[in-house]
Amino acid sequence: MVVGRAGNKRGTAAAEFAMVLPLFVMLILGIVDFGFYFFIQHTLQFATREGTRLALTGQQLTDGKGSFLSREASIVNTIKGYASVAVEPDKLNINIFQVGSDYSDPTDWNKQVNAGSPGAYMRVRTTYTYEFLTPVIGVFFGGNILVQAESTYRNELFDT
Repeated sequence: MVVGRAGNKRGTAAAEFAMVLPLFVMLILGIVDFGFYFFIQHTLQFATREGTRLALTGQQLTDGKGSFLSREASIVNTIKGYASVAVEPDKLNINIFQVGSDYSDPTDWNKQVNAGSPGAYMRVRTTYTYEFLTPVIGVFFGGNILVQAESTYRNELFDT
């Protein structure tokens, strides 16, 4: 029976808490960070799908003055409008281009914004660079992750 050792246990709990707390905080921050990442991914996919729906029917939006926007501008505005829930719309990179006969991307797809003619096979690709909120977690993934959503469709036979 050792009497003097009971007083040392109070410091043990504090030391264990000090070792576990950083891991617990990292776990919570990681959950929040990845939750936000998946929210952005889902929102971009939804926004791209809605822009595609507008694109394949040949519809055009109007500006504040009532004049029609181009089809390309209508698609871009639709995507940015829906994506603005999760991201800053100006940080989106939106490309609209015609795909090849084997559904491959043309060589200069990232420089194109072309909604295509009726019956053409098209692709809308939206990209966004996600920066982790927690710098320590970002180190494991190189700081940023490219979030990409795309949709391939065939334009309906609309009137031009």
